[in-house]
Amino acid sequence: MLSRTLRAGQRQAPLAHRTTRFSRRFNGNAQQGGHTTYFQQPVQPPRKWPRRLGLAFWSAGCFIAGTYSWARLSMGSLDDLAGMIGDAGEVMEDVVAIAALEAIARETPPISLEEADELLKSRSSFSVTAKAVAHTCQSPANMPCEDTGSSGAFTLFNDKMRDWNEWAIFDGHAGPRTAQVLKQVLPSIVGERLWEANCMTRPYVPNDPVIASTIKKAFLELDKEIMDEAGKLVQTGGPLAQVVAVGAAAFSGSCALLALYDPARSVLRVANVGDSRAVFGRWDGTKYIVQPMSVDQTGFNQDEVARLKREHPGEENIVDPNSGRVHGIAISRAFGDARWKWPNSLTKLAHDKYWGPSPRPNGMIKTPPYLTAEPEIMETKVRTDGEHPDFLIMASDGLWDQMSSEDAVTCVQMWLEKNRPSAFLEQRDEEVTSWKDFLRKQPAPTRAPSFTSAEDLANDEDTYFDENEGCLKWRVSPKHFVNEDENCGIHLVKNALGGKRRDLFTGVMSVQTPLARYVRDDITVHVIFFGQDTEPILQKNPMPASGLRASASASASASGGMSTR
Repeated sequence: MLSRTLRAGQRQAPLAHRTTRFSRRFNGNAQQGGHTTYFQQPVQPPRKWPRRLGLAFWSAGCFIAGTYSWARLSMGSLDDLAGMIGDAGEVMEDVVAIAALEAIARETPPISLEEADELLKSRSSFSVTAKAVAHTCQSPANMPCEDTGSSGAFTLFNDKMRDWNEWAIFDGHAGPRTAQVLKQVLPSIVGERLWEANCMTRPYVPNDPVIASTIKKAFLELDKEIMDEAGKLVQTGGPLAQVVAVGAAAFSGSCALLALYDPARSVLRVANVGDSRAVFGRWDGTKYIVQPMSVDQTGFNQDEVARLKREHPGEENIVDPNSGRVHGIAISRAFGDARWKWPNSLTKLAHDKYWGPSPRPNGMIKTPPYLTAEPEIMETKVRTDGEHPDFLIMASDGLWDQMSSEDAVTCVQMWLEKNRPSAFLEQRDEEVTSWKDFLRKQPAPTRAPSFTSAEDLANDEDTYFDENEGCLKWRVSPKHFVNEDENCGIHLVKNALGGKRRDLFTGVMSVQTPLARYVRDDITVHVIFFGQDTEPILQKNPMPASGLRASASASASASGGMSTR
């Protein structure tokens, strides 16, 4: 059983920024007692309510759907929403944003360029830590979105220049539940284990095996708890609702990509399980070049194929060389995914009695587990000085399905030629108190030249019908990039989905679930810029005093890197 109280100042990527402490176990039951590691969400700039709520205005249906269940809450002014305390205000924001997406899915309207921009802005944010800022964006294909993410700081030293920072991407599959558990629990467990092992205070050693093994143990510990608790309940029985709820995190699965940054030593470590990817951008004197910070763990990775052969001697056809799938699943490491970890008999019991997924066919599961949640870890020193400090791109595979690592780094460099990562810290929000004020103050958009019609696309050699996929596909190239967004996460997602080919971009954004999954995958992106001057906002918004046992009154600010618009 998960016996720890979670104090993770995080939130699901599409949601508004939070001031909260998670205090639930993954089966939904409250847990008593203090948590030994205080996990603090990074300081965030003031909310930009106009952008957050802009999405609701272009579809009256969206707004009505979003407020139907909240009829007693007056929406006459933005102050009503902005002034709500804690989770209540955040839930209201969430309702508006999620209901907007549901309304779009029901009606499937042709989405204009401005509306597509608002969709991305409504699911974007900035977050601030010592010496770094993060730009985040999400574009869902599933409903609910199976991706989520987090960002935060382990405020153990009561010194923001020494406290370690984290950013994470959790790419779920077969449902969102496992990814949600990881968002709520994994960063806290990793921080707790690192502190208990004195990893945050020990002298620096490159690729320190103690730190690496501690992170690995934390990952494996959580996956074991997820699988063991669900398996035990399936075998011993219990109320159907309870078994189904606990089993959800084991029946679905998730990748995990976790970046840990030690600002005092300028050391970045990235732990990866699955096929999300982290790419480091480093200046070589003339341009930013790619430094991989993770390796995709699929059946196309020959090291993974060799590992599976070692662990399952004598078994054939574990990996399909054509699809890279491991007994049908696209990744070789993951959290959850009980069908690839449990004996067939247990999977069948869960299926027959508790509506779990069916066992893999043809008796292919012979010597489970075939998947592991043990991460591979990479480390690098971070350059934070000079005119071209380093940056890190973290994204679920939905981005990398469309864009190469090299093009992603080029795309961020293009953005840097026009923008400063910390510019949003200097912006002053004008007071907006009513819907009319909001509408009156919206700036007229400015657009770069672009393809605007289907005829243009027909003449574009980079847009083509894919015989294998059976649908229209597109190639991503810097020649199609457009640079018009202040959030670099939006910039990456937009250029992955069409860029200045406007008809392609709006068409892709108009495809709704369930068809959207055949066109694009869920995309969640963090772009972390190091060497940024964040001291002014940190002074205005100090992190609370902390320790191994933070007081119950201390709050964890904000939202998995997904908050300010």
